Amino acid sequence: MLNRRHIRVKILQILYSQNRSKSTNKVLYDFFNSTTKKFYQFFITQLHFFVLIKQETIRRVEINKKKYYESKIDFLVDFIVENKFIKAIEDSKYIEQYKTKNEINYFKNDIKIVEQVFDKIYNAEFLKNSSKETDPVTLLIKIYKELIVTDSNLYSFYEDCEIGWVDDFPLINTEVLNMLKNFSRDEKLTINKTIFKDKDDKIFGWNLFKRTSENYLIYEKLISKYTPQWESDRIAVIDSLLLKMCITEFKFFENIPYNVSLNEYVEISKYYSSMNSSSFINGILNNVMKDLKDQGL
Repeated sequence: MLNRRHIRVKILQILYSQNRSKSTNKVLYDFFNSTTKKFYQFFITQLHFFVLIKQETIRRVEINKKKYYESKIDFLVDFIVENKFIKAIEDSKYIEQYKTKNEINYFKNDIKIVEQVFDKIYNAEFLKNSSKETDPVTLLIKIYKELIVTDSNLYSFYEDCEIGWVDDFPLINTEVLNMLKNFSRDEKLTINKTIFKDKDDKIFGWNLFKRTSENYLIYEKLISKYTPQWESDRIAVIDSLLLKMCITEFKFFENIPYNVSLNEYVEISKYYSSMNSSSFINGILNNVMKDLKDQGL
């Protein structure tokens, strides 16, 4: 579920935390486990959000039944209330047990977010113009991509829920969309029950942190060789950490090609550092890579 780039980002966050707080490795290891667990809780929360939208739809339908004029809300019954994908989530014992065990109920005191997203769905022109022949799951994919994922209030809400959830949001949405597409094809709910693809990925993450942390000062000296015009404190903390992490991969992860590591950290810098950082990091890492190759490392 967590891909290698996302693992790298989480290690970057942990190293940044260590740089600021000087926490012990034990504390940071616990933090690593906690943030990866929170990632999965976010995934379950986002799946359950469909159920909350369904519940809000039913509530609005019931309210409108008490009114004396014709309601226009009934068009959502086929697409939301009777949607097979949402029903499968609602009926999933695994999701329910996981929510109960981990006490997941982020929207308990913030149901207005659900109401606001429902209003967007209710007012969406593409839904009002949809025929009853339209596949409800295909329509739910469109609702998710155009109305749920893009909702700024929901995004801000998640930002306040847990540290790192904003960084997790794109990957979570990819996972949910993949589930929707698979369900549309197979009509079977397939839930990814593992945070890491395999044991190697978790080991990769922790070793990346451990090796970078252990060689921190050695890397400081190495980087200074390629930045003679720069004092170490003039290099942005994030840039410095990204350089050190990539050098760790160059030196200790033989199964990852140099170019793969280099490209990954250049891409990460585009999202987490300053505008010119990617060029700066790319230049230094290319020189480091060349020298390591010349040394046969």
